[in-house]
Amino acid sequence: MRPHVELIQQSDLCWHAAELPKGGLGAKQRNLSYDEEDGSASMRVLFDKAWSRPGGYHEADTEWYVEEGRMRIGDRYLEKGGYWRAPAGLAVPKIEVEAGTVILIFREYGDWGFSVSRKNRTKYVSRGGNTASKAQGELTIVDTHRMEWMPNAYEGDTQRFLKLKLLYLDPASPDDNNTGFVTMVAWAPPGWSDNRLVHHPVFEEAYSLEGDLDYNFGALDPGTYFFRPAMVKHGHFVSGQERGWTGFFRLDGSLVNWITTESQVVVLGNAINYDPETQAPVISGIPVRSKTTGPWDLDGQ
Repeated sequence: MRPHVELIQQSDLCWHAAELPKGGLGAKQRNLSYDEEDGSASMRVLFDKAWSRPGGYHEADTEWYVEEGRMRIGDRYLEKGGYWRAPAGLAVPKIEVEAGTVILIFREYGDWGFSVSRKNRTKYVSRGGNTASKAQGELTIVDTHRMEWMPNAYEGDTQRFLKLKLLYLDPASPDDNNTGFVTMVAWAPPGWSDNRLVHHPVFEEAYSLEGDLDYNFGALDPGTYFFRPAMVKHGHFVSGQERGWTGFFRLDGSLVNWITTESQVVVLGNAINYDPETQAPVISGIPVRSKTTGPWDLDGQ
């Protein structure tokens, strides 16, 4: 299981050798979040040198999003905003990445394993990789800058001004209860605000690309990331006045907004061996947080 991460700034994290076997040298990664049970991970990878890898298949459902720079997959070139996804076991073409490129890489339900091959790994592809869908998996390649912003598909009363670009939606059949993964880019326009407290039946992770967004866990500025398990309440949201806020989102199911209004958080008890008047207040379940985000303001949260 991945830990609740809220918030970390990627620049605070240590570099590790990139988990990209069968490829060249010169790539390193920062681990945004990591599931030590099954190998699922979200990473920011910097390619210091030109890098390439022959075609083959991954052991995990795999997604790449180009934060900056340029790469090629098969005969398609992807620059900033380019995205591709392949389910586990589906053979993908040769990949080439230019020096200086930064890519967000996501794995789901599998580790870094990769096999050089021109053929699919049949036992995976017959069930669409590790997705919730029973449909056969396909290679998805998208240039987000060529996409138009669409109205928020997860509508709520004050969510109507949000805009989305849907990069991937698992083609889950009705009997799958629409539990397949969703990947999208979201934009909150300048000054957008939502004063409600919400939670969801699915996990939600996001990497801040541009602008800024303030809410109860802190401020999302470029390079800031969170991974929030299902059922964690969060809000109130206010986007920046100049550019608003743009973020890369992943979910493991349909984003249902369960809303709480007039919320109160009350912790009652008897202090045994500390003085609550001189020591900071305490709450349970504090998620992972990095130094750039600053200490918890428990009086104001």
